[in-house]
Amino acid sequence: MKNIRLSLFLFFNIALISVQADSFYELNNKVYQDYVQTVMLYPEDEALRDPILYLHDPRLLTLSFDILGDATSVYNYTIVHCTYDWKPSDLQPIEYINGYQEDEIRDFRYSLNTLTPYVHYTFKFPGENLRPKLSGNYVMIVYDSQLNAENILFTRRFMVVDIKASIAASVPQYPKKPEYIKTKHQVDVTVIIDDSYRVNPEQSLNLTIKQNGRWDNAVVGLKPNYIYSDKITYEYEDATVFDAGNQCRNFDMKSFKYQSEFIKEIREEKDCYSIDLWPSKRRNTSNYIFEKDILGRKLIKARDDQDSEIEGDYAWVNFFLDYPVSLNHEDIYLIGALNDWNLDENSRM
Repeated sequence: MKNIRLSLFLFFNIALISVQADSFYELNNKVYQDYVQTVMLYPEDEALRDPILYLHDPRLLTLSFDILGDATSVYNYTIVHCTYDWKPSDLQPIEYINGYQEDEIRDFRYSLNTLTPYVHYTFKFPGENLRPKLSGNYVMIVYDSQLNAENILFTRRFMVVDIKASIAASVPQYPKKPEYIKTKHQVDVTVIIDDSYRVNPEQSLNLTIKQNGRWDNAVVGLKPNYIYSDKITYEYEDATVFDAGNQCRNFDMKSFKYQSEFIKEIREEKDCYSIDLWPSKRRNTSNYIFEKDILGRKLIKARDDQDSEIEGDYAWVNFFLDYPVSLNHEDIYLIGALNDWNLDENSRM
């Protein structure tokens, strides 16, 4: 069984009324155009951390992305305030934005010495013209010219935190249900809050738990089940149980001059590189083996003598899984930060 890294978020006094989001975009991490690649949103200089801002803190987030080809444009972005369960809140933009309701992304550089040409965009958020003024969940929407279905590039979730509670989590050696002992992890959470939130915590508190930074299987909207004079706890038999798993598979393609571990072959084609990975095997019947990894995330890194932002190149990567059992009504998907943890047609093997 694999230990899990947890992200815990507690949301206070969330409005019960919500409005509908525009139908042409979703309030999650998604890329809408094939020519948009390698979208990253993270705390400044911490590329493997979740995109979290702290209210009244000067630290910024870095947003970066690539546009395949050599055409440039000035892109726009805006932000949408969301409820604890990632639906549009009933707040108007003027209530949660300081400044203008949209701003521009102008800073770009052309790729250098790459088979696949691209334009690399980057900027620091929040800027002088647009800043969130409230804590909560947010979605950033990046688009070209006007916000509509044809021009939207991508959406990215981020959070603004105003610390009001102390949260602790534990993973007991054995889950409450005996049948989960060899297959699942149970998470117990304790929260220390002040008196203002202890009056009616079932209404004012909502707990979200993410496993290894994933949104696809996050537990959202949990209510406390034990309330004490000095704390509240979340101790469930099923609601806070996550499937255990093995390490995420990985491969390193920061250089096309040599075949790193798990890469079988590198071919230089006319317009791009092509990579075959060694066939992987099923792990559900094998013993757990610890390997230091980055929990399914992606890290953009070229060789030490290169500028990773503009000299890293793209490649077509062929994945193989040795799976001798026939599939009747199931599909197998790749999942991780490389596809924003989305189980869609692009990630189906």
